[in-house]
Parts: sequence; structure tokens; C-alpha cells
Amino acid sequence: MRNKTYILFVCQDNAMYSQMAEAMVRLYRDDEICAFSAGLEPVRALDSRAVSFMERLGYNDMRLHTTKSVNDVPDFNYDFVITIGVPAYVPVAADKRLEWRFGDIENPDDVQLLRLRDKLLNKVLNLVISVAV
Repeated sequence: MRNKTYILFVCQDNAMYSQMAEAMVRLYRDDEICAFSAGLEPVRALDSRAVSFMERLGYNDMRLHTTKSVNDVPDFNYDFVITIGVPAYVPVAADKRLEWRFGDIENPDDVQLLRLRDKLLNKVLNLVISVAV
């Protein structure tokens, strides 16, 4: 039996939303939840705004994150696989699958992105409270 909950966050390119969700879990519940992020079609680098907006929350390790494919994350059964803004099925074993939608999230300006970050933070905090080990 594992003593942590394992969550995989997946978005299209792993440059922003799934990375921020992973960082939020690490910031608030790293002791009980092991978070990963991946993209269906990962790009080469994180969006610099995601790094900046997470630093505003107090998470300063975002610059150490790298983008990766769902094929690059650890291969085991996750407690949750959560897709963010992508309806696609993710070929990863999971006990539960959730789909988080925030409307049109492509190419947001800084104000829109800050609002999206806050909506994402609310969802992540609700999730981590509900899965306390």
C-alpha cells in the first residue's frame, strides 16, 4: 500500500496548465501527494508567464520543471489522471479520471492567465483537501 496519493495532470503541450497544477500540489501538499505533469504534444519549454505566476504564489522551483510527454512520466497506476483543457483519453493507468475545463484557454493574455491560474488553484486546493491520506 502506498502512503501517498499519485496524481498526473495532463494538458496539450505541458508548458503551462498541467505544470502549474503540479507545482500547486507540490507547494501545498507535497508531503501527502506526489504530483506529475505531462502533455499530449509537449513543447520544448515552459511558458515564462507560468513560472512568474507561480513565483507570485511562493513556488520558486518552477524553473527546474521540464516539459514531457505522457510517455515520459513514471509508468504505474495513478490515483487520479486529470486532463486540463483536453478531452482526449490519456493512455495511463488510473483509478479515477477527471476532466477540468476552463473555457477557451488558448493564447490568454496576462490578465486572463492570472484568472485561469486562480481558477486552477481553487480546483487543486479542493482536490487536495478531498484526497487527504
